[in-house]
Amino acid sequence: MRKSVTLATIALLLGACAAQPGGRPVATAVKPARPDLRSQTVRMTLPPDARTVGDAAEYLLEGSGYSLVLFCKQCPKAAPQLAAEPVSPLAFAKPNEITSATRALLLILGERRRLIVDDQLRLVTFDRIGAGL
Repeated sequence: MRKSVTLATIALLLGACAAQPGGRPVATAVKPARPDLRSQTVRMTLPPDARTVGDAAEYLLEGSGYSLVLFCKQCPKAAPQLAAEPVSPLAFAKPNEITSATRALLLILGERRRLIVDDQLRLVTFDRIGAGL
C-alpha cells in the first residue's frame, strides 16, 4: 500500500511538471552552456597537415563552439594573410603541453600578432599588432 501511494505521488508530480495546460506533455531540450574560449583547455599538439596558421586554428577550435572567420565586414584585412602563414615555431616549443585555447592560438600566430575573439557570436580572427580594424 505504501509503495503504491509513493509511486502515485511521484507520477502526479512528474505529470504536473511535464504537462502544459490541456494535458499535452512538454519536452524541453537542455543545452549545456559551453564555456568561453579563455576557459577552455587544449593539448598543444597539431596534426602534420596543419601547416598554416588557419589550418592549425581550425584544428584547435574544433569542438570549442567557436569558428574561425577571415572574410567579413569587420574582419581585419590582414586576417587572410596571417591565416596563410606557416605556424609559428613557438607552437612547437613545448609539445603536448596543456594550455588555454587562447594561448594555443596565440602560439600558432607568433609574435606581433593578436587574437580577436567575439564571445557573443563565438567567432575568432587575427590581426597584426598595431594594425587597425
